[in-house]
Amino acid sequence: MDEVEKLYNEGKLLERAMDQPYMRINKQGRYYDCQSWVDEFEYLMADGLYSLSTTLVIPGVGVKNYKNMGFLINSDLAECFHIAKTDSGSCVSIRLGDCCANKPDFDTLAELATFIRETKETTMNEVNVNVKLDGIVGLFINKCTISRTLLKKIYIVRELLKSITGIEYPIYLYDWTLGKFEKIEITNELAEELVNGLDCQTIMCWPDRLDKPEYISLSPKGLTK
Repeated sequence: MDEVEKLYNEGKLLERAMDQPYMRINKQGRYYDCQSWVDEFEYLMADGLYSLSTTLVIPGVGVKNYKNMGFLINSDLAECFHIAKTDSGSCVSIRLGDCCANKPDFDTLAELATFIRETKETTMNEVNVNVKLDGIVGLFINKCTISRTLLKKIYIVRELLKSITGIEYPIYLYDWTLGKFEKIEITNELAEELVNGLDCQTIMCWPDRLDKPEYISLSPKGLTK
C-alpha cells in the first residue's frame, strides 16, 4: 500500500481541484497553458498556500469534486480549518487577515470523515487548508468518459511540475461514483503514447522569476527548453 492509498483509507486525503491545461494559439504557434499550476506550485515552494479550498475523499463513498483533475494533499502535513460538509463558498486568504465563508459544520477533519462514512454523503465538501510543498503527495484525474484525454493533460502537468520542483508525482485515477483510487503506472510506452497523442507538444509557463513566458517542448523523455 503506497502513501496515497494509506492516507485515503485513513480519511486523511484531500483533493485540490485545478484547471486542466488549455490549448491556446498565438504568434508562437499552438501551446498548452499551465499557468494556474505554475502559480500554485511557486507559492507552495515559497511561503505556502493559505486558505486553499480542498475536498476530503473517503473510500467507498463517491464524494464529488469540483473539477476533473488536481493534486492530492496529506492532511497530516496541512493546517485544516473551516471544515464544512458542503461547498462553503470560501474566499480571500486568512493570511491577509480575512477568510469569508459560510459557517463551518465540524471542528476536526476526523469528524467530517466520520460523517461521510456514516451517512454515505456524496455532496462535495469543503475544507480550507494552509499547506506547503511537503504536503503534496500526488496528482489525480477523474474516471469519466474523457479519462484518456485527461491522462494526457495530467501527464503534461506532471512533467512540468517535475521541472519546477524536482519531484515526479504519482498519478491516480479517482472513481467518484464508487469512491476508489487507482494508481496509474506511467511506463515508457505509455509516456510515448500520451505525448504522441497530444494536439501539440509545447507548454507555456511564466514563472515569477522570468520577465517573459517560457515555451517548453515535451517529449516522451521529458522537457526541453
